[in-house]
Amino acid sequence: MPHASRAARTRLLTTTLAAAFGVCTVIVSAQTLSPGEVRLSSHPYQPRRSLRLESRLVQLEVVVRDKRGRAVPGLGKDDFGVLDSGNRRELTAFSVDQFHEPAAEDTSPHSRSPVPGSAAQPTATAGALPPKLPSQNSGNDRWIALLLDDINTAPGDLAHAKIAASRFIKESLESGDRIAVFVTSAGQAVPFTKDPAAILAAMTKVQSHPRLSPGGLAQCPRITAYEAYQIVNNDPTAMKAKVEEACACGGGEGCQVEGIPGSSLLNPTSVAGSSPYGGAGTLSSIIDSVHAQAQQTWDQAHFAAQATLDAIKSSLDQLGRMPGKRILLLASSGFLSGTLDVEQDSIVNEALRDGVVIDSLDAKGLYAEAPGTPLNETVEVVELPVSSTVFQITSLGDRLDDLDSAMARFAESTGGLLFRNNNDLDLGFRQLGLLPACTYLLGFTPAEDGKYHRIKVELKNASHDFVQVRPGYFAPNKATIDQPSPTEKMDSLMSATDEKTELPATISEKLGTTSAGGPQLTIQTHIDIQRLPFEQQNDRHVQKLIFVAALFDSGGNFVTGKQADMELALKSESFDRLSRSGINGVMQLEVPAGRYRLRVVVQESLHGTLSATAKNLQIP
Repeated sequence: MPHASRAARTRLLTTTLAAAFGVCTVIVSAQTLSPGEVRLSSHPYQPRRSLRLESRLVQLEVVVRDKRGRAVPGLGKDDFGVLDSGNRRELTAFSVDQFHEPAAEDTSPHSRSPVPGSAAQPTATAGALPPKLPSQNSGNDRWIALLLDDINTAPGDLAHAKIAASRFIKESLESGDRIAVFVTSAGQAVPFTKDPAAILAAMTKVQSHPRLSPGGLAQCPRITAYEAYQIVNNDPTAMKAKVEEACACGGGEGCQVEGIPGSSLLNPTSVAGSSPYGGAGTLSSIIDSVHAQAQQTWDQAHFAAQATLDAIKSSLDQLGRMPGKRILLLASSGFLSGTLDVEQDSIVNEALRDGVVIDSLDAKGLYAEAPGTPLNETVEVVELPVSSTVFQITSLGDRLDDLDSAMARFAESTGGLLFRNNNDLDLGFRQLGLLPACTYLLGFTPAEDGKYHRIKVELKNASHDFVQVRPGYFAPNKATIDQPSPTEKMDSLMSATDEKTELPATISEKLGTTSAGGPQLTIQTHIDIQRLPFEQQNDRHVQKLIFVAALFDSGGNFVTGKQADMELALKSESFDRLSRSGINGVMQLEVPAGRYRLRVVVQESLHGTLSATAKNLQIP
């Protein structure tokens, strides 16, 4: 709408966000925001009721598989040895979790992607069992959270994944199975249900919502997210390839890249001479431009990866509260998770604590890529420099591995499987919709140095193809080992009644009706962002706000709740404008008539400061 007024464009922005997220929107002054300045996601909130595991225990979920990919039962505590960064650890907890093994578990190994395990040493020992870890799974009913990654999956890949998932739902579900559908951009699409029609109807509405073009921010030079990551992390080969491509974009005038090593491009001052690149500093400006474009591209990819991990954690939060067997089935084309190791380890810890198996399906299938720019992208350079083509070819394998790295880690660490390099996605869903017949739960006391520790599990008395176990863990700091997790802290704060005013937030509520005529409570939170801490990343002011609203009945019992996350990456002009007007987050709760206590908590992510209010309400 090129001729729409600013106010009209603002109404369009607000309406679009409200439609996309249902329970959360953002209201700004009568101005437009650029794409990516505000990102929203929301999901139902429910406090955890489970007991907290001993904080001084590292839990390992181990699946031992034979040459045909089948889980191996019948092993005991003395069959396992654990090395923690090369140091042998004594097992202080051990238990076995068994599940009936469907015939479909007997599948050929070529369609799976097992993680190579430890070598076996055939000796026989026996000993007393240490205390058991609590089995999180009771009964054979399955709860499956199907998470479709609409942020990082191309439209064609997502369409193929949806078709295969639909067939899986129609043909492979058992009578006790319940499925919920989640999407990474907007949370839960349909709650857990046995009704295939409801599940299939929800999936038809899932569409791809990419947050970054596959080719990056510009047509020329074309810097993909992976190339940007390499440049930001000082890869001289990637830098030289993109600088030469940028020179070709401008016709090569003033560029003298030949003979200059890639490492010099990363550190221009290391090249002798006042103007080492020729021209009047032309190449220097091109190098600066490539650096800036790469940093902005990686920032957007990093935000998308963080949003994806947040969506996985949100799905786990809901799945972990369900009884019986639990599977999180993630379908994605993959995402770059570099620099987010702590967040990934937190997801693994939560999945292990709640007994959730994470299975991952690479929606790209058997992937092949011809050198050069994809045919569906407009190009300004007819012929790419040789260095760009060479880098694209030689880095393809590493790029695909990096895209699948987080998915492989989640599957490996929780006893699940990664299905990749296979176009038969129907087979993938059938295999990933299964639980391992036997899982061994091992526990040991961790180090307390706050560092990352690599783990190796050895089989002492048996020889099998591979052992699946998490690759490592982040050891707690001795000073903070007994502090509650952020989730536990939020749950504790939500159940309290006292007020906190660390964060400049004002809460208001309004009672209305839903389209069906039932009562609906709208909660608006006004944030004075001028008093918020922000992190400066290039030209953006970055912060993340977490909104949680919940209703409790007169007996203090939880009734319903919502959580919404607002990621801010504001340009300077938007930041200045919103510093004057503030920003509002809006959530809606549907609830029957009665007396309730409304609890609203808002937290910012940089320093953890928060606002907490409580108010008694009468819903007529």
